[in-house]
Amino acid sequence: MENKTDLDKFIELYRSIGIEPEVTHIDISGGCYIRLNQGDSNKLIGYYYFYTMITFDSKGKFVNQGFYE
Repeated sequence: MENKTDLDKFIELYRSIGIEPEVTHIDISGGCYIRLNQGDSNKLIGYYYFYTMITFDSKGKFVNQGFYE
């Protein structure tokens, strides 16, 4: 059985519903994040300048999710 990281699971979930998440790596910590906003897919709705960032550590473990404007 393959051990998937939280990052792998998030990517798999979004792809399964037709959203292609872009992963951005953070040089300082070695972690990464997925940033999603309304412009990324017609399946994401909300105020134009609002977005969410889902952050993972360097091993792909979920750290937190923030919602911003």
